[in-house]
This record gives sequence, C-alpha cells and structure tokens, in this order.
Amino acid sequence: MAVQNKGRSILDRGRVLFWGGLIFSLTQLLLPIFMNLIDLQLRAIHIIMGISLASLAYPYGKSGQEENSRITFWDICIIAIIIVANVNIFLKAMKIYMIPGSGTTVDLIIGTLLIIVILDAARRSVGWAIPIFVGVLFLYVFLGPKLSGIWRLPGLSWRFVLNSVYFSALGIYGSITGMSATFIAMFIIFGSLISGAGGGKTFIDIALALTGKYRGGPAKTAVVSSALFGSISGSGVANVVVTGSYTIPLMKRLGYNPDFAGAVEAIASTGGGITPPIMSVAAFIMAEFLGIPYLKIIVYALIPCLLYYTGVFAGVHFETVRLGLAAVPENEIPTWESILKFKRLAALIIPMAVLLYFIGIGRALIFAGFYACVAVIVVFILSDLSSEGLKDTLIKIRDGLSEGGLALCKIVPILASVGILVNMIGITGIAPKLSSVIFELGGDNLLLALFIATIIPFILGTSLPVVPTYILSISILAPSLIRLGVDQIALHLFFIYWAILGGVTPPTCTQAIVAAGIAKGNWFKTAIISVKLGIVAFVIPYFFVLNPALVGRSDTIPVITYTVSAFFGAILMAYGFFGRVKGNLNSIFRFIYVGSGFLMMCPNHILSIIGVVVILPILFYQYNLTKRIELAKSE
Repeated sequence: MAVQNKGRSILDRGRVLFWGGLIFSLTQLLLPIFMNLIDLQLRAIHIIMGISLASLAYPYGKSGQEENSRITFWDICIIAIIIVANVNIFLKAMKIYMIPGSGTTVDLIIGTLLIIVILDAARRSVGWAIPIFVGVLFLYVFLGPKLSGIWRLPGLSWRFVLNSVYFSALGIYGSITGMSATFIAMFIIFGSLISGAGGGKTFIDIALALTGKYRGGPAKTAVVSSALFGSISGSGVANVVVTGSYTIPLMKRLGYNPDFAGAVEAIASTGGGITPPIMSVAAFIMAEFLGIPYLKIIVYALIPCLLYYTGVFAGVHFETVRLGLAAVPENEIPTWESILKFKRLAALIIPMAVLLYFIGIGRALIFAGFYACVAVIVVFILSDLSSEGLKDTLIKIRDGLSEGGLALCKIVPILASVGILVNMIGITGIAPKLSSVIFELGGDNLLLALFIATIIPFILGTSLPVVPTYILSISILAPSLIRLGVDQIALHLFFIYWAILGGVTPPTCTQAIVAAGIAKGNWFKTAIISVKLGIVAFVIPYFFVLNPALVGRSDTIPVITYTVSAFFGAILMAYGFFGRVKGNLNSIFRFIYVGSGFLMMCPNHILSIIGVVVILPILFYQYNLTKRIELAKSE
C-alpha cells in the first residue's frame, strides 16, 4: 500500500517517505541512463537514498506509536552517518580503484558505523538472520586462527577486513549493490508502475473471464490472476495483497473453506516468481551471473512453471469437485468487451512488448527496463487525454513511482547486507570448506548432495526474501555441486525454486500468513494446504537437476516424453491429496496416487513406466466402483 501524502510538517514521516520514494524512483530511472558516473559513485548514491529511506520506513519502537509518525533526532543521526560515509566513497572513488585497501583510520571508523547502520536496517526489515550470519563470519575472522583442520583461518587484520567490506568495490559496494542500483531498481519500479496503471484489476478480470464460468471458477480465477500478476510484480506478498483482496472473499462467499481459500492464493502467488515472462528479480540476476540472454532463462523456466501450475490447478479442481461447489455467478463475470479496451490493455501489453523486444535484441537489462518504464508512462498518459483523465493519470503515475521507490528502499539494506556477507564468505574461504563437507557427506551421490544442499536455502528462505536467499545459496553451495557435474542453469533454477518456497513453508510462510489474514483463517492450516497444493514445486527441482530435460536442456524427444509424463504425474499427485477417492481403502489409494504421480514425474523411463503400471489397476477399479455407485443411485 502506498504511503499517503498527509500532514504538513516537514518532519512528518509519512510525508518524507512519500516524496522520498518518488525522488528515489526518479533518481534510479534517470541517473544510470543519463549520467556518466563511476560505478562506485552510482552505488554510493543508491546506498544513501535506499538505506536512509529504509531507516525511516522501519522506525525504532513499535509501529503505530505516535512518536513514530515524526522523524526523530535519532533518525537524523542515522541518516547523517549514511550520508557522510557514502559521500566519502563518492569523492574517493578513483582512489579506491587505483589503490585498493588504502582507507585511513578515519575512513574505516566511518565505514564501521555504516556497516552497523546497514545491518541494523536489514534487521528491522527482515529480522535477525542476515546480521547473525555476518556476525558469525566476523567472529570467525577473530577465532579462525585458533581453530584446527580445514576450519583454521590465516590471521586477517581488521584493517584488511574493513577495507574489503567498506573501502573497496566489494562488500557494500560490490556487484550485488551494482545490480540493485541498476536493473533490479528498474524492474521494481516497472512492476509498481504496471500495478499503478491498474494491472492487478485487469489480470483479475481476464482470469474471471477465462475461468469464472467453470466449476471452481473462484479458485481457478485466483490461480490464473496470481500467475499473471505475479509474472509482473515478482513479489509473492504483493501478489497476495493485490489479487487476494478480491479472490479470497469471492472463494469464501461461494463455499470454500477459509484455510483452503487462503492456501490457493498463497501458493498461486508464490509461483509468480517463476512465471515467465518477467519472473522475479532473481531470474535477471541469474542471467547476469551466467552471462546468458534473459530470453533463454524464460525458455528454460517454462516447463517447470507449467508443471507447477498444473499441480495447483488440478488440486483446486479436484477439491472443487469433491465439495460440489459451483461456478462464479454469470452477472459477476466481466465481459470480454469490457476487458479488451485500449485503455485497459495498452499499459500492460505495449510495455511488456517493449521490454521483451529490447531484451531480445541484446540490449542491457537496465536499458530494457528503462524503456519499459517509459512505455508504461507514455501509454498510460495517452490512454486518456481529457483534462480530468490526464490529472488522474498523473496522480497515479506519481503514486506508482513513489510506491516503486519505497519497495526498492526496503530491499536495499537486505542486498547491501548480502553484499557484505558474500564478501566475508570470499575472504574467509568458507564456501570451499562447506563444499568439502557436502562432498564428505554426500560423496558421489548427487541426490544425497542435493538433499544436503537444500538445507541452507530452505532455512534462509523461511526468513529472507527470494533474492538474498538465492544469491547466498549460489555463493555458498554452487561450487561443490558443479564439481559433481550438475548443469549450471538447472542448479540456479533449483535455488530460485527453494528460495520462493519459503513464502509458504512454516514457520514464517509470509504469503500464507498474509493470505490467512485476508481469509480470516488459521495460518498454519493455510500453510500446510499450500504445501499440498504446491507439492510439485517441492519435488520438481530435484528432478530437473538430475535430468535437465525438464528445463529443456536436452534433445527434443526426451524433453517431450519427460514433460508429458511429469504433466500426468502432477495431476495424479494432486488427485491423491484432493481427489474424491471412493472405497474402503481410501488412505491407501491416496498414497498410491501420490506415489505413482511421483514416479511419473521422475525423469527416468523405467520409473515412469512403473508409475503407470501401478496406477492403471487403481484407476480401473475406481472407474468401475463409480459406475456401480451411480447405477445403484439410479435404481
């Protein structure tokens, strides 16, 4: 929700955040494109604005306290530290590049204060996870020389560590902040502008028109609209709030249990992060890491995404059939005539086409994102040139830019902290040591190594957003798994999947909690149902790493056969959890359905055939039993 521009005092926190978010958005849109700055200088400006706004957005004390509505002396002191430390980097950028590690004692004291401020902003934003990890690595620098074996660390001076973290093009100002200051910022602002242009409501109406008239229309509308909007927003929580505020009450009104209604929205919204064409910011970072065109990432992500939503859609359908629920009333389904209007669709389709065009011809992501943002603004203005319409449009653009700046500022402390953490991982050499542990435990067994490697992104994903979870997982775990011969693209997608699943996995399960709040249901039950609906997402990452055919990284025939088998496997697993299974052996049959579906999803012909052979007699028995029941009813 956008911060409202209320209050006349210049020290009013909401007022400063609103206009600060607007200025931050405009700075990020224009500065990287039109100003010829050194990388360090651009990153320093990004840190000044992002961390300052984040510090105001997450004030000390309990939210809602009256003193938190105004900027305090302590806020001003924090912002002063941020400005001084970053102006210092801005002015000394060339010295840092030419004479690495040349920070004076004063530089390093300022840098230490900035590190503390950034880590504290991250703590207020997403909790203690990142500060604790960073603190452990700083402690490792101190205790490392006293340890033995592979964990022994040669003595590193604190001057060296602080120079690396603050007074260099690493750490705070490293490549992660560089991505945040360029294309990540562009795409977050792009998503906010699309939302401000009415994208969320348009996607809901399209989904209603497509699925509303069919059985289970409300829940299927939630799945489709969340996938569509999530492919633009890239934020699971934002997706739940925008689409769930409409679809969850609709599902409840037409007979769905509140926990199930919330679960449908939570798992469908979570999938937005792996839904082409935009996916999440993590996918753009993946393209940057691997040095491959983003359009190829879209192609590789397509099959797993289709399988993901096949499982979710099938689960929704089977639950609807089991409960005997009806479709959306016809008078509540929008007509295609009302949807297919230039004013509604142009601000979605044209910017998307512009974005994909510039990515397709090989332009840098930052330029593609910039042109897409400009396209949203221009098309939105041209959609209504009347005086009243133009005024309303400009207000929506202003609010969308402000919302984009605030959304960006909330991830800047997280990404800057991750930059510190990645740098500390590098200078302590912790990654190869963890790789040795994984090798020692998993040996040459790739599946076992993957299970072990899942622990870190699973833990991180329950407390951190997708991007830092993905970056940290790749930084720590990728080297060991690549040594086992894993396909790099499949491995990066593996960690993106596990990063997004934290949104529905207890104990934190942010999307499930938000959805349960809207549905007025039990958050834990909502999370468990979400996991059942999204069971495909919990198994498919292992399969496409074991056999990259499931991400299109093989010959045509294996790709088609494994995909078709996995498609039916996803449906069988959904039926095992939510289908109307008849007979006295209900629980056993459900287990067989889930197990057979699992085998059919395995990218192995023998296992797939076993899955088919096992399930065919059960399907035949269920079919005959259903016919006998219907015959008995008719008599």
